[in-house]
Amino acid sequence: MRVKFYKLIETLKNSPARRNKFIILVNVLALIINFGLWFFLYWQLKKIIQANPEFTTIPLHYNVFFGIDQFGKWYFAFVLPLIGIIILIVNFVLAISIYSKKSLASYFLTIASFLVQLTLAVSSLFIIMINL
Repeated sequence: MRVKFYKLIETLKNSPARRNKFIILVNVLALIINFGLWFFLYWQLKKIIQANPEFTTIPLHYNVFFGIDQFGKWYFAFVLPLIGIIILIVNFVLAISIYSKKSLASYFLTIASFLVQLTLAVSSLFIIMINL
């Protein structure tokens, strides 16, 4: 197991994808969007958090047919950026590791992680709009 981990680290260090400007730029933009999600959610939910952090529940999901259909603690809103950062890390590692074999797949993974971050940003915006 350790040997495979060290081989993965060496593959990531020596990958030609580290010099590909498109992959690096798109991943940096996705990372900026994700950090913006963390900051935006905290900034918007700050008043709710400060009022009563242990017992505060907020609407987390809105359905057109039924209205608000899911409530939860305020910190469940931060699951979206957490999922986003996990997807970003996994896609980045996969894109870097397979770049020398399948460069097109690396581009798809990179673009997919960027699109996931945009989708999560829209979802976070809707969560904030529900709570206003």
